[in-house]
Amino acid sequence: MGRGFLRTLNGLEPGIGAALVGLVAFSVYLRTLAPTVMWYDMGELTTVSYVLGIAHNTGYPLYILLGKLFTLIPIGDVAYRVNLMSAVFAALTVVVVYLIIHRLTGSWLASALGSLTVAFSSTLWASANWADSYPLNAFSTALITLLLLHWRESGRAWQLYLAFLVFGLSLGNHRLIVLLLPGMLMFLWAGRGGLSAGRLLRCGLLFLLGLSVYVYLPLRGSQNPDLNWAQPANWRTYLSMLLTGSSPGNNWNFAFLGRLNVLNVFPWYELTPFGLALAVVGLIHTWRRQRLFAVYGLSLCALVGLVVLSYSIHNIFNYFIPAYLILGVWIGCGTHALLSFVFRRVGRLQWSYFGHYLFLWVAAVLLLLPVYLLASNLPRVDRSNDYSAYDFALTTLTRVEPHSTIVADSWAASPLWYLQLVEGYRRDVAVSGVSSAPGENINEFIAEQFEKGRRVYVAEGLRVDLGTIRSEYYVQPVVLNSIETMATNVLPKPEYKDDLVPRGSFYRVLQEKPSLTVDEVPEDARLSVPFGESVALVGFQAEPAPGQRGDVMRLDYYWRLSEKTDRNLQATVLFTDKSDELEARHGFPLWWQGWELGGGIRPTSEWEQGEIIKEEYYVLIPRGLDAGVYRVRMRVYEGPLVDPASPSDAGSGDVQIIGTVTVG
Repeated sequence: MGRGFLRTLNGLEPGIGAALVGLVAFSVYLRTLAPTVMWYDMGELTTVSYVLGIAHNTGYPLYILLGKLFTLIPIGDVAYRVNLMSAVFAALTVVVVYLIIHRLTGSWLASALGSLTVAFSSTLWASANWADSYPLNAFSTALITLLLLHWRESGRAWQLYLAFLVFGLSLGNHRLIVLLLPGMLMFLWAGRGGLSAGRLLRCGLLFLLGLSVYVYLPLRGSQNPDLNWAQPANWRTYLSMLLTGSSPGNNWNFAFLGRLNVLNVFPWYELTPFGLALAVVGLIHTWRRQRLFAVYGLSLCALVGLVVLSYSIHNIFNYFIPAYLILGVWIGCGTHALLSFVFRRVGRLQWSYFGHYLFLWVAAVLLLLPVYLLASNLPRVDRSNDYSAYDFALTTLTRVEPHSTIVADSWAASPLWYLQLVEGYRRDVAVSGVSSAPGENINEFIAEQFEKGRRVYVAEGLRVDLGTIRSEYYVQPVVLNSIETMATNVLPKPEYKDDLVPRGSFYRVLQEKPSLTVDEVPEDARLSVPFGESVALVGFQAEPAPGQRGDVMRLDYYWRLSEKTDRNLQATVLFTDKSDELEARHGFPLWWQGWELGGGIRPTSEWEQGEIIKEEYYVLIPRGLDAGVYRVRMRVYEGPLVDPASPSDAGSGDVQIIGTVTVG
């Protein structure tokens, strides 16, 4: 009976099995999908798809055109629709990986295990939750691989032609696809007996046909779309976007011996030691039975490793995805090899009671791999309630003065562009990503804005250099810690790669030093909380009361020096609930403020004895909070400002409760 059941399952049409596995993956992705616009490239790709603009180098024409189609789907907001495209292509990647494994093994169980392991690996899953080019690249990688396998076995020319057409098109999405070229040439060489000059010519022509998607850049660039990184719009710019990107040499470093552990730590975290052991078994299995594919996979993994070691960008972990697809295929092949071994042993037992359950037990243990990845990665990658970028953009644009200019990099500018260009909100405000433009003098840009009579603000993302701005202007914090960036970009720290923490602040740029001195503290704000011997908080007030989740709350702090000091002090504020629990995600505080007393305008060493200093800052209230009363716990200290990636430090030392705030 057991053998008959398994034979029935193995007779399952591969298309049906692949569709079922893809549906499982898509359902999970849909559950964790970001509901609206996100930061950085994710927000930029969303906006540029909607307005049919031109994204940062390399332009992403294929992504933009496909993204535009998804913006027409009448569900959610525009950002949700483009996020949905990532989920769709990630799920299609899982489908194709299933078909590849089935092509190599003929086993539905091995195909399901390998493809679901890929599906729930954290890097692909995280990319599936927001607008990103990596799921589309993963799908193209898997599809080209499947087409080459089919062509190798059947000899049908159209499969080879389609592989080269997809290869050309995929270069219009992400240049990471070029790592497939050596493997594709291997397949061509292995099948050279069935090739002719005409077929090779057609392969080349179809590749060029796919690559012609780049014609979009000059055609659309000439129409000056609302969001256009192809400036100046000339043929040199477009050629650079196609061939070299924005910085051909800046991010490459071949002295990579100190980064070798990255090749071990990230796959170990992503697929677990058990999964990697299965992959080794699968590699041996394919080497013996499908050597061409084994060499193809090894070449792709080796090239991925070389790029990861040599290319220094903060999200280099995404470049592992093509290698993870190959490892997932080998995991499926390894599963097939182990189950075949057990099946042969069980057959000798003539499917006794013990033999039947031994086989099922081994299969169940193997299937624990994707189940474990699903359970362990879900809390990390779930973006289903992540409105941080949208809330930042809305509250920021609401509060800046008319006809202002916001200086930013592409990380923080992206959600602002989305609200302006997609939702039509506050188009009078100029949002410039000048900090992400190589070679631009940010202070000269600010000076030009002041000459035009505009107020200037700065949004702190990844590349904003506040020190350069402070060399000529005063920079005063307005909304503290409202911009989420990565918890860490130090490699290797794979457990933090999907975490975003509120680290960046929003500032006002001033040409003259403002006065922070006030005559007195409002009566309803008065208190007396000493911090050391020299400084005391003599007033605190929060408005509105209650504050609303997803909105901002204004906090006023009043200080007085009892005696002159030469120390420059910092302050960190944490908001805790009635049980004194800190709202946190994976140990990182979500609701906090940190700043230098005097807001970078007048440090405490410049304060006069007895004068009252007022600081007024806004804080973004996280949507995930429960309604209620929260304690405001403040720490004042000397030294560098506490980093939010070290929450334990932020809560240590002499901490005082200075008041409460109410969240409705």
